[in-house]
Amino acid sequence: MTRSLTRPGSFCVSGPGVHMTPTRGDGLLNTPQLAQMLGVSPATIRKWRERGYLDPQGLDERGRPLHTRQAGRDAEQLVRSNGLRASGIDPRRLRRAARIAA
Repeated sequence: MTRSLTRPGSFCVSGPGVHMTPTRGDGLLNTPQLAQMLGVSPATIRKWRERGYLDPQGLDERGRPLHTRQAGRDAEQLVRSNGLRASGIDPRRLRRAARIAA
């Protein structure tokens, strides 16, 4: 899956063809939006916050955490490098192999 920025405030994930513009004017993403951008589940984003890999950059009007795209990418890179260091296995390759086998 390849991500590319199309213009400030939007992103496009190639593969399933997802194109999304943040609904907020400040460009911050809520948990489901960030999860969709990174190709993970919202529960994964919540777990990253719980484990300290991802800190919220703000709160919405209901007190829910908001994140920047860069913070999400940084957290994903940190999680991936920790996993590779601990196990020697890249989880992205495992998911890709499982999709091909299915």
